[in-house]
Amino acid sequence: MKRAFTLVELLVVIAVIAILIGVLLPALSGARLQARKAATLSRLRDLGVSMSSYMIDFQNNGPTIGDEDSKAFLGLEVLALYQDTPAESFININTHDLPATIDEKTQRLVLARLDDDPIETDTGVAPGDVPRIAWSCSYSYDPDVKPARERDRLRVYLGDRADYEEGRTLSANWGGRGACCLWTDQHAGFVRSKTLADQDDPNMYHHNEFGGEGSDEVENNVHVTRGTVDTHLRFFSEEEDDTLLPD
Repeated sequence: MKRAFTLVELLVVIAVIAILIGVLLPALSGARLQARKAATLSRLRDLGVSMSSYMIDFQNNGPTIGDEDSKAFLGLEVLALYQDTPAESFININTHDLPATIDEKTQRLVLARLDDDPIETDTGVAPGDVPRIAWSCSYSYDPDVKPARERDRLRVYLGDRADYEEGRTLSANWGGRGACCLWTDQHAGFVRSKTLADQDDPNMYHHNEFGGEGSDEVENNVHVTRGTVDTHLRFFSEEEDDTLLPD
């Protein structure tokens, strides 16, 4: 006669299985997050290769539309057109951003739309407009001209788009734990910080973190002076970023 499991034995087995699931699930979730980070950083490195090629052809100038004070992401549309960059390259895998479509008139990728219309240099973007924006680019961009090294220091010029929905300079894409960034030597890495004091490049977003620009400022013992070279990572124009990211 076959012996059946007792109720106690079944409960013990169920408890063991529950404990194993509780142990394994966080590990699996962490592994998935690391995989998404690795894929996002790989895309940033690919953009860095495209950017380097573009700058070689244009005397060290990064791509822009109009002047460097215009909406920074429009320069990335120029990069995509010139380098035939795939739309997926501009997407952080840890976001809900969807790959861009091509504008029939300009033949550029449309990296941001307000309602159904492409955002152009003359499109005004106010805080109330942010929920209506469809993002096809997960990265902010610094279009200012800069060599690979400036004052013996590398600079960030591409990185996770700020949280415009909440008006915060740090990306919400990684749960507020940091941002994926690309430096001027084309290496990509994850910056684990909410504060300027912990940044490898303490001037990322400083024009939004501090009370203003153009004067000597100190925050968390980080000194920013008129002589400090500012990375100015931004998605929209400088004026719009100052309005949309008040922190």
